[in-house]
Amino acid sequence: MGASGGGFNYQPNQTSSDSQRKYQSATDEAKRFEAGTGKRNVFVSFHMEDEAQVRLLTHQATSGNFGLEFRDYSVKEPFDEKWRANVRERISQTSVTIVMIGPDTASRPAVNFEIEESYRQGKKVIGVKIYKDRNDPIPNAMVKHKAPIVNWVLSDIQKELDES
Repeated sequence: MGASGGGFNYQPNQTSSDSQRKYQSATDEAKRFEAGTGKRNVFVSFHMEDEAQVRLLTHQATSGNFGLEFRDYSVKEPFDEKWRANVRERISQTSVTIVMIGPDTASRPAVNFEIEESYRQGKKVIGVKIYKDRNDPIPNAMVKHKAPIVNWVLSDIQKELDES
C-alpha cells in the first residue's frame, strides 16, 4: 500500500466531469501549497513491511534543508475499488511519487497501481532503493515507464526532484 497525498472525499457515483473538476481542484491546491512553501508535496508508495524505513525517510527529509513535504495520508484499507479511489485522490494532490524499493515492493499489486496512477495523472515517479547494496527487484510499472532509480541519499533524491 502507499502513503501520503491529499484530502477530499471521493464519491464513486460522480460523473466523469465531476471527478475531473475534483482532481483539477486538488492538483491546483497542491501547486498553491508548493508555491507558498517552496516544498514538493510527495506521495510515497511502499510495501507495508517497509513502513519503518518510510518513516525514517520522511523524518530525514523534513528535518533538513530539503524541499520535500510529506503528509501522511496512508490508505490502510483492502485493495479494492474504494481503496483505488482514495489513492487516485491523494495522488492528485501531489506533484511527485517516490517509490521506496525494498525486497518485496515489486510483487505488490497496490504499489504497481500507485505507480501507474501517478503516470496517468502526469506525476513524476522516482524510485528510492532502501538498501543500496542489494539488487531488489524494481516494480514492473517503473521499468515500463523507465523511471529514475536512486539510492537512499537525500541529495540524490533532491537532485532528481529538481529535474522534474
